[in-house]
Amino acid sequence: IVSEATNEYVAIALLLIGEAQKPNSFWRDYINVLPTVEDVSATFTWAEEELQYLEGSPARQATASMQDKLQREHASILAQYPQLDPQVFTLERWTWAFSNLFSRAIRLKAGRVDEFLALVPYIDFINHSPFSSSYVDARAIPKAFPWEAEEDEVVLFADRAYKQFDQIFISYGPRPNSDLLLLYGFALDRNPFNSVDLVVGANADQDPLFDQKRAFAAAAGRDVQRAAFPLYADRYPDELVQFLRMACATMEHLGTLPLAAPETYVDIVSLDNELAVLETIREAATAALNAYPPPNDDIPAAFLSRNQRMARRLVQTEQRILQKTVAATERKARELQNAPPSFERRTPDLLSNFK
Repeated sequence: IVSEATNEYVAIALLLIGEAQKPNSFWRDYINVLPTVEDVSATFTWAEEELQYLEGSPARQATASMQDKLQREHASILAQYPQLDPQVFTLERWTWAFSNLFSRAIRLKAGRVDEFLALVPYIDFINHSPFSSSYVDARAIPKAFPWEAEEDEVVLFADRAYKQFDQIFISYGPRPNSDLLLLYGFALDRNPFNSVDLVVGANADQDPLFDQKRAFAAAAGRDVQRAAFPLYADRYPDELVQFLRMACATMEHLGTLPLAAPETYVDIVSLDNELAVLETIREAATAALNAYPPPNDDIPAAFLSRNQRMARRLVQTEQRILQKTVAATERKARELQNAPPSFERRTPDLLSNFK
């Protein structure tokens, strides 16, 4: 069934499930120590009463999408390969295999042109720290004699010297808490890569320039009515500001500037346009905050399940980002409104962070 054309994740998932049913599998000892779905606790395996703690967070929709994707892929595989026993390759085991793949598989290069996906015993026990620069890769084992077969070894390259019994961390990548919880089952209080997506866009009903904006945005691969950008605890991206300069632009804002020229939006278009951009970000962030239900802080953390505590942590870190964004846009708007009457286009350094 598994061939070179099979998706890497699907191939390993099928092999995991198949090998797990063999009492004498070569991989039996490794499979026995793989965590259960409950041990990983990725959000796509949570019960509905736990998912309710994600209400308002984009992670709720991402979880639903992942659940739907896994169910569709499972049904597709069974339909494509009728020789697979549906009593063995169940959706429950399919979910278990993917919870392990998403949380433990790594990509190795080993000097090859293309990377490959692998489950590596012992390496997959290493925990994540966003502050670590240690990494894992494969490399060719030096041959003592030219006729020896080529073999690879997997190596952990540490970011510093470690003492005996110190825990070594690696980074699973610059992931926000929503990704960490979706795939790995945890969220961090201190995560420098944490972000929450903000969805913004132009209004088709109230914008006489909408058709031109839609065509211009489509040429750049964007949907002018709905575009998502990450907000961070200390900044919002320049791409968000540039997109909204276009989405908020009126004929009065543009003056003689061309609408369909990317360079128009690198700099401030006009004072009114920049204020409209800030107001749009503020309104969108406020709407995102209002989408969360009222906090249920009257339940102490000690009486919440682990998944509920992780969900609360995710929601609270996202809300802090949105609150900082609202405060930052209000402050920048006041600074612009207090600009001298001879305001001219200038590079908006003050908009690139929350200083």
